Amino acid sequence: KKNHPFLNKQENSFDVITNCVSVDYLTKPFEVFTEMARVTKPGGLGICAFSNRMFPTKAVSLWTSTDDADHARIVGSFFHYSSAEWEAAEVRDITRANIFGSSGDPMYVVFARKKK
Repeated sequence: KKNHPFLNKQENSFDVITNCVSVDYLTKPFEVFTEMARVTKPGGLGICAFSNRMFPTKAVSLWTSTDDADHARIVGSFFHYSSAEWEAAEVRDITRANIFGSSGDPMYVVFARKKK
């Protein structure tokens, strides 16, 4: 809502904006990513991090019915279709690794830079 007291009313005011391990619960992701673009400075970064851990009863069905690769594509599409101001999104697997391979939960980051 535009009159919410916690919303930043200034455009182009943040260098970096993040969404950490909650994208799987968004019921209006395009509105959220559009707002992210609005408040991010030109050249700024939008970052979305997620794992395969979730509360299945709370996550949206699009998320629960797809795998990690699809999740990265879904988040990339949120950037792409929410605003023409985002450059092409990139994906990184930041799962912690040790000498035996991966350890812990998989962790991914999808990020996009706002066009200058």
